[in-house]
Amino acid sequence: MKEKYDLIPNETALLVIDMQNSWCHPQGSIGRNGYDASMMRGIIPEVKELVNACRETGILDIWTIQNHYPDDITRQIHRIRPHTHRWKAGPPGLKDTWEAEVVDELKELAQKPAEIIVKHRFSAFFDTRLDTLLRMKGINTLLICGVATTHCVETSVRDAYQRDYDVLIAEEAVAALTKEDHDASLRLMNKVFGVVMKNEQLLSLIQGESIPLGFETEKINN
Repeated sequence: MKEKYDLIPNETALLVIDMQNSWCHPQGSIGRNGYDASMMRGIIPEVKELVNACRETGILDIWTIQNHYPDDITRQIHRIRPHTHRWKAGPPGLKDTWEAEVVDELKELAQKPAEIIVKHRFSAFFDTRLDTLLRMKGINTLLICGVATTHCVETSVRDAYQRDYDVLIAEEAVAALTKEDHDASLRLMNKVFGVVMKNEQLLSLIQGESIPLGFETEKINN
């Protein structure tokens, strides 16, 4: 039988990852480097819907802001050029620039009562206060949305799983540069690190319904 699952609002948080101009605006660094940012920009309405639904039911929303520094010496010591220095437009999300700001459509939402986590690497957990914040709030379940599926989302999901959080990923509220890579990342996360769920199902959970998870418990034949 498929497992039934429900959310406990005061033990749940929504993690909104890197919905910033660098990644989600056509004039951001991703777009200026010749990549198609339309898939990442396209999830803005779905992210907004999830945030509003969570606030209506008392689920905390936490936003990550990726900041890079143009004079980051840790990038300079690499013998293999890091990804942020492989682009002609330069590193994305430079601190205190328009690139690092949350996109206009979500900027107002990314204010109090939202919690803001500033990070400098892919993971929302790496060298940040996120884990401490979650433990202080009694959070054991994370709902995940944002960008990019293949980078900051997947890395944060992996780190959440390794810290024993239950993880639910909003399928239509995460995005990457290509659908092929996006789909591959979703398959891996769903198989190992959590459950990938349609937004409609996730909204039902947020609104208090119990629903079956998208996998069946494997049976071992003796």
